[in-house]
Order: sequence, then C-alpha cells, then structure tokens
Amino acid sequence: MLAAASGAHADLMLFADAGDTSTILYSTLHQGATLNATVGFTLISLLANSATFAVTINNDSTGPGTNRLMSFGIDVVTPTLTGQSTTGGIWNVSSNDVLPGGFQQVDLCIWSSNSCSGGAIGDGLGEGGSNVFNMTLTTLGDFTSSGISFTSPYGVKFQNVGTGGQSWEFAGCIQGAIGCGGGDNQTVPEPATLALVGLGLLGTAWSRRRHRV
Repeated sequence: MLAAASGAHADLMLFADAGDTSTILYSTLHQGATLNATVGFTLISLLANSATFAVTINNDSTGPGTNRLMSFGIDVVTPTLTGQSTTGGIWNVSSNDVLPGGFQQVDLCIWSSNSCSGGAIGDGLGEGGSNVFNMTLTTLGDFTSSGISFTSPYGVKFQNVGTGGQSWEFAGCIQGAIGCGGGDNQTVPEPATLALVGLGLLGTAWSRRRHRV
C-alpha cells in the first residue's frame, strides 16, 4: 500500500509493499524555458535491511537553452540509510550530500554529472531524454516494520536554462496530490500567512461597509 500525504510543511511518500509507486513532478517556467520533468519510483522488493526501486526519469523541458536535468534530492528518508547504490542507466546516488539552491544537505541525492552539485554543460539528461535504472537502499533499521518514506522538499537542479544559460533549482511535488500541477509549482502558504490574508480581507470588507453607511 502506498500513502501520499501533503500539507503546508511537507509532502511524504510512503512505500510499504512491492509494487507501490509514486512520481515527483518538477514543473516551472524560467527565462523563457518550460522546465518539466518526472521521476517515478516503483518499489520492487522490500526486506528488513534493503529496499530496491525501479526509477524512471523523463525530461520533457522545452524552450531556449538545453535545459539539462542534472540532479534531484529527497530531503528526508526514513528509516536512516546506511548505504545506497544504482545499477543501469546514467545515474549515481549519494547520501548526506549538498543539493544547490538553498536545499542544503539532503538524505538522498541522485545525479548524472560530477556530483550532486552539478557538472559540465553536456552532462545530465537533455530535453526529450528518459532513463530507467534500479536503486537499492540499505538501513540498520527495519524497512518492513513501517515501510520506507521520502519526505519533501524534493529539490531539483537544471543546467543551461533558458535565455540566461545558467543553473536553476526549485522544488517539485507529488504528482496527483492536491495543489501539484504543471506550469509552475507553488509553495503552499503557511497557516499564519493564510490567517493574515483572512484578516486583511475582513479589514477590506469592514472599510467598504463603513463607506456605504
């Protein structure tokens, strides 16, 4: 069974049984380019100390620049990982690595260049590219007791983006979750922000009412 939860603070993917699947959507606009990519995870096997996933990556970006997908990360993986490896494809995996763009250290980073931080202009997955590989994660805990979870933010790094030709990093969301759509990923407002907006609307309504009296 796969559970996907989303809220103001974090999105969570929980994989508890073989066959569970979930996809991260990365979609935004930057300097004339439409950055659009998906990363799908399918749990192949789950043992007490190891979990193996089939990972499918598609880069459907368009526009100026080559818009190459370089790396992406999972902020928190539970239970704590002790090892990670990939087979097939062009991707490598590392733990407790630094993903640029303000994401800082992430529990899990998947990259196809020199490192999680990036690489040469020709590295990464280009527009229209796709790749499939297997990823195995290990732990000293027990994956079978409560499954393995990936918690947001799910940061991504693109390189040679748009008219500026620079790197661009942003957060993705769980495809199919409320508020996760194509075009431009948005940060879900914090409850305090929503409360302030509500007070502002009430104030505006009261002011209009006074003017009508």
